[in-house]
Amino acid sequence: MAEVAPAPAQKPVTRRGRRVKTDILITAPELQEAILASPLKRLGGMAIDLAVIVLLSALAKPILGVFTGLTFASLGSRRVSGAKFWLAFRWVLIVLGAVVMILSATFVAGTPLVRTGVFNIAASEKSAAPPDAPILPPNPTGSDLYRAVKTYEERDAFLTAENKSLRERAGGRSLTTAAADIGKTLGLTFGWAGVYFTLLTAWFRGRTLGKLLMGTRVVRLDNRALTPMDAFIRNGGYAAGLATGMIGFLRLLWDSNRQAIHDRMASTVVVLGNSLLHNDTPVSGSAPSIPPEDVPDSDPQSNDSPRDPS
Repeated sequence: MAEVAPAPAQKPVTRRGRRVKTDILITAPELQEAILASPLKRLGGMAIDLAVIVLLSALAKPILGVFTGLTFASLGSRRVSGAKFWLAFRWVLIVLGAVVMILSATFVAGTPLVRTGVFNIAASEKSAAPPDAPILPPNPTGSDLYRAVKTYEERDAFLTAENKSLRERAGGRSLTTAAADIGKTLGLTFGWAGVYFTLLTAWFRGRTLGKLLMGTRVVRLDNRALTPMDAFIRNGGYAAGLATGMIGFLRLLWDSNRQAIHDRMASTVVVLGNSLLHNDTPVSGSAPSIPPEDVPDSDPQSNDSPRDPS
């Protein structure tokens, strides 16, 4: 009987692409002892932060430019990935931030500390027309140019208020109009809000002024130190919360870990400030893996620890 030739060994199939990193999906064991901040505390902290941002928005734009450049430079100050693209991109951020800071600093000198017309809530009812456009002499002096700029700023403030009044009379005060006005007032694009939430959250270990007064702070799920990029991503989640019609914010009411949409995006939770010993180990790549025997039980029914009454 003829012998059957053995079948050729099959080569192992190798699939290219980024694989799932299970180590960064596991929370740090220390978080089991942390107490989540209650929704009321988070709401109070946000209200304080928004009030501070309103005050900051009254400052002159060159001052905002300086801090915006500082924010860009801070985003590249820490290594968050070993990828070659990130190593090059972080230097782009640092150089861009330095250029923005230098250019903005040149305009700070001689600029009023508070923006002109910032406290003009509405145009005066007695004003029927905007201020006349200035007429400059053939060889204007510095004072002539300064007065012309002031006049144009007054005209811009008048026309902005008049345009707002016309839109309300023509289409009513819709939710879209109200959201646009609030966004301009609070600087929710990337104005003082972006600078405030990025820098303070990263520099003060997850605390802003509101969180400090309410006794809460933001921590990463792996309990490693927050980077400016973490804070920047979390701040971007606020825009996502607004885009979802506030549902992204309200999800902390029913989420088991009280994570709003911005917490999900940045892999963070908000805890009481004195309920967790913070780890200041700098981030240099992905989070360290946790041995399987140290992984906390993920079944909420088997957790016998007392729940937060708040």
